[in-house]
Amino acid sequence: PSGEIVEGDSVTLNCSSDSNPPAEISWFKGGTFVASGRIYSISNISSDHSGEYKCKSINKHGEKDSDGVTLNI
Repeated sequence: PSGEIVEGDSVTLNCSSDSNPPAEISWFKGGTFVASGRIYSISNISSDHSGEYKCKSINKHGEKDSDGVTLNI
């Protein structure tokens, strides 16, 4: 959910995909890969973490990007 984020906070981004076979989940910030897995946690957040984040689900049938979420710190 949206809300004020201040330096030092912790933020958790969650991505789910209902697919068969199960999808591999990757996280991107501004198009750059940052993590793998359904949950992406950032602790002790700083202004360096500001930007747009998206998750991508991939399986043998294709891939799908999520809508973006923008963090402003």
